[in-house]
This record gives sequence, C-alpha cells and structure tokens, in this order.
Amino acid sequence: MSLLIKKYIIGLFFTLIFLSVLDSYAQDVKIDIKYDTIKTIKSRTIRIVKVMTVPKFLLQVSGAYNSGALELTGHNGGFSKLDFVKGRTYGARNGYGVSIIGKIPLHKKGNFWLDIITGFNRFQSDLIASNTQDGKVSYNVFSGGVGADYNFTPTHRVKYFIGTNVLVSLITGKASIPYDITVYDPIRFQELKIKGAFRLGYSVFAGLEYAFEKNVGLNIGFKFTHANLLLKKSTAPTGDTETELNDDSTDPPVKYGGWKQFAYGSVFAGVSFYFGVKERRYKLP
Repeated sequence: MSLLIKKYIIGLFFTLIFLSVLDSYAQDVKIDIKYDTIKTIKSRTIRIVKVMTVPKFLLQVSGAYNSGALELTGHNGGFSKLDFVKGRTYGARNGYGVSIIGKIPLHKKGNFWLDIITGFNRFQSDLIASNTQDGKVSYNVFSGGVGADYNFTPTHRVKYFIGTNVLVSLITGKASIPYDITVYDPIRFQELKIKGAFRLGYSVFAGLEYAFEKNVGLNIGFKFTHANLLLKKSTAPTGDTETELNDDSTDPPVKYGGWKQFAYGSVFAGVSFYFGVKERRYKLP
C-alpha cells in the first residue's frame, strides 16, 4: 500500500512538472508584444536677411522752410526801415526753397559720397509778418556747388548722413520803402532794386533717408547755410532806385551798407531716388 502511494505521489509530481513546463512554454509562445512607431517631423526656422547694395547714383529732391540767422533776420522778425537803410540787417527772416542734389559714391562700401548741388531759396519780410507799414524786402538766392557727405548706413533701409558743401550764390532782391512822411500812405513807397551779386559760402547738414523701396525713399534733415562768407562788397548807390547787396563795412559808411551775414537755417524734406541698387538675400546661421 505504501509502495502504491509512493508511485502515485511520484507520478503526480512528474505530472505537475510536465504541466508546469508545458504551461510555461505555452505562455512564452502566446506573448505578442506590439510596438507603435510614431514618426515626428522636425521643423527648422531659416532666417533670411535682405541687404541692398550701395546705389551707383543717388538723386535727392527736397523742399525746405528757411529761418534767417544773424543779420538776415529783421527787427523782432519784421522789417525795419531804419535798420535796412543803415545796413544793420537784411530785414527778411522767413523763407522757403528747393534743392536738387546728385550724389556719387566714392568707394565700394558707400560711406563717402561726392555731392553736386543746385538750389533756389526765397526770403520775404512779409512771408509771415503782416505789418508792412515800415516797408518790406525780398531776396532770391540761386546756388550751386560741390561737397561731400558721410553715410553711416549706406546699405540699410534707414540711412544716416552728415556733410558739407561749398556754394556759389547769386543773390538778388527788391525792397519797398516808405518815403519820409508823417502819415502812413500805402501809395507813397519807393521801389528799390537790389542788383545781383555773386558770393562764396558754405552749408553743413545732417539728416536721414528711409528707403521704403529699393529705388525710392524719403529724406529729412537740417541744414545751416552761410551764403556770403567771402567776396563781400559795398558801393555807394548812384540813384534812389537801385543798390548793390552792400554787405561789407566801409569807411565812411555808405547807404544800405554794413557788415552783414546772409545766413539761415533750413528744415528740409523730400524724395530720394536710388539708381543701380540690387537686392541680395543672405541666410543667417
């Protein structure tokens, strides 16, 4: 009996081992592992910068408001017959003008430019002031010259520049002066012609341009002009209807004559045209 139990136990033991192995093998076979593959598209930002080449020629057309300085301005901004006759002032503070400037780059980088200038400016004592009982005067200034300017950012959209020019100016004018009467009479005015005179001077300026297209932009800036630095001259008038510019001091003094500076400041704005500009694109790292 005991032998039979032992055989039964041994048989059961081997049966359990066999089932365990079989179960283990079945589990290994039935395992099914799935992997999900997700493809991710990587994005890359490419930065492109546009750079304009230096223009081969630049044309600047501008209008200006002028404000007289030193002796060009009148007494309290108006015209004074006494100051004008004694040669103390020109008597015209306010004015306006136009200028055309052609610019040629002097090297490949475009920082230094040669300027060729022509312009017209007009000054009137009654442009803003309405009181003309003491008389009025006006001047026309035709100018031309050459110079140079320095451009800090010639290939950028915003271009900053400073410069100076030598100017030759032809200055003419006319005045209307009341006769020496005690009662104001608008009819009794003496018309005086100021004959044309050539003077040598200079201008200094600073400004900026904004190129909203590769071929055109806007310009704005400030300029100071001293039109009669050299070649001053004064002569006594030969009659009552005309006189020279008379901007030099003399001994003895002459009518309308005195040491005077034809100087003024200007605020200008206009359009710039760029010729020969190419647009280049560069990829930034």
